[in-house]
Amino acid sequence: MEITNEFTLSLPPEDAYRLLLDLEKVTPCMPGAELGEATEDGGRRVKVTVKLGPLRFVYDGTVRIAEQDDAERRAVLVGAAREMKGQGNAEATITMTVRPEGDLSSVLTVADVNLTGRAAQSGRGIVEDVSKRMIGRMTAELEARYAAPTAAGDAPTASADGAAPAGSGAAPPAAEAQPLRAGSLILPMIWDRIKVLFTRRRSRAERAR
Repeated sequence: MEITNEFTLSLPPEDAYRLLLDLEKVTPCMPGAELGEATEDGGRRVKVTVKLGPLRFVYDGTVRIAEQDDAERRAVLVGAAREMKGQGNAEATITMTVRPEGDLSSVLTVADVNLTGRAAQSGRGIVEDVSKRMIGRMTAELEARYAAPTAAGDAPTASADGAAPAGSGAAPPAAEAQPLRAGSLILPMIWDRIKVLFTRRRSRAERAR
């Protein structure tokens, strides 16, 4: 299946592009993701944990940058993982393009995803909606950690505990990765679909009058 996402970062395009290629910085911003050691092909091992109600999915695999065009700010990432306690597999080829949008950066990702096992049985709609919400959380975390100061000339200052503030460009100490609790993503998604269904029915009733 093909999944398209688009989001904005409060960084110049070149800075946003470099940031998104830095797995050391991006992975801690993904819910439930942990970055492992380097692989022989220049990639990195990665583990992703997802909790869906009583079910727990743990995927172990690798991710690498297969293509990189710095002039066009375009890159292709390839990932493959196996469910550690199941028969499921996940493969993805993600094409990322960064373009200027005023003083900000617009990021377009197009992912060609192949799932097998229990996750595949949830259906395309669930997978796509959860993917979009995951990207939203990642974007918010990237903004909090690395986005430029909002006021021109503002000099970032450390907090009382010595932590770097948002916009300083310095990442806070890495915390232990927490599992992605997919239920917290799916419930809002279900509510969104209920609202769409209600709106459609109301529109039909109004047209029938």
